[in-house]
Amino acid sequence: MLAGVPLVVLFVLCIILAAFARREKALIFWLLFSGIVHLLLEGSYGFFHREVTAPATVTFMERFTQDVPMERALDFHWWASLYSQYAKYDGRYSISDPMVVFFCFTELVEGVLCFLLIALILNNSKYRHPVQIVCCTAQAFGTVFYFITPILYNTWDTVMTKDPFELWVYVIILNGLWMVVPGAMIIQSFNAISGAMGRQQANNANTKRQKSQ
Repeated sequence: MLAGVPLVVLFVLCIILAAFARREKALIFWLLFSGIVHLLLEGSYGFFHREVTAPATVTFMERFTQDVPMERALDFHWWASLYSQYAKYDGRYSISDPMVVFFCFTELVEGVLCFLLIALILNNSKYRHPVQIVCCTAQAFGTVFYFITPILYNTWDTVMTKDPFELWVYVIILNGLWMVVPGAMIIQSFNAISGAMGRQQANNANTKRQKSQ
């Protein structure tokens, strides 16, 4: 089995499941994908970060097409070891940086919130937008800390890849998704909540006027 097959299967499964959603299919896809990343990938690294002791020496595509036993897809240690590839772009993953490991554990909570939010969206729950704000704020906050920590400690040039393509694609753009999408979702929830409150206030005002007549 190619090492990238489990990732592709999970990605396609997210697309298929989102296609069956009754509403907000794109958002459901994002939450499914994000939840799997948080729980399976980042959670595995959090628990088994000692599987990564050095950055990979191969390219992403070489790692993606490596032949591995099929049963490795069920091994959380193997999922954690995939971060040796990411350690090539961000060296903190090869030294089990405490901040990185800590945020992997917080992302377990975010993963659970992603799947909870899916259920709330599908059931049109009144708790959807409060939970969405909490989940997305946690995601954006974690991403900000991911970027700002090496800057504050003046280690960016030391830990990050020197290759411009790897830096922009695998570090900045890939992680930046967890700032852009959650940011848009926070705005969506803010507008929904403020709109609902505005309508409620208007209804209360109409009720008062009718009672006074």
